[in-house]
Amino acid sequence: MSIQIALARAIHVVSSIWVFLLAGLIIADVLGRTLFLHPVEGTKEILQNSVIAVSFLQLPLAIYSGSMLRTTMLADALPPLGRCLLRSFACLLGLGLFAALAHASFPSAMSAVRLGEYEGEGALRIYTWPVRFLIVATSLLAALAYLSLLVADWRGRIDETKGGLAAPDPR
Repeated sequence: MSIQIALARAIHVVSSIWVFLLAGLIIADVLGRTLFLHPVEGTKEILQNSVIAVSFLQLPLAIYSGSMLRTTMLADALPPLGRCLLRSFACLLGLGLFAALAHASFPSAMSAVRLGEYEGEGALRIYTWPVRFLIVATSLLAALAYLSLLVADWRGRIDETKGGLAAPDPR
């Protein structure tokens, strides 16, 4: 599982760098509009695809670290076995959701390649297939993360306070 977490961290770093570059693009676009009356061509299309990509790149690490949105009102009222069953149910739902999303997104990704689908007109055209395949890949990684959490939970390796993987025992 350490390889999966290392991969999740690596793609999270990629998403962070991507956000930093997008911030630079936005600044350049605003300065270009304000100072030179000439915006950066294609900023809208780049941002439109990038927001989706960045969001999906951050999913696996959010799942492993227990940072996905959850409420503890019901879980706090349950005994330990009940909390484990509730977490297991949540993991199965997450696994099913992201596996279904990957399965449903794959044909449109293949279609985007076949058709040469793109966003934008004029000077800059952004092909959509990279983001579509990124959604498929990160959805599969998210499903794998939920499966890993399910197995880790039943092995007693979940930190109940945050719902993510417990820190390894230093012994």
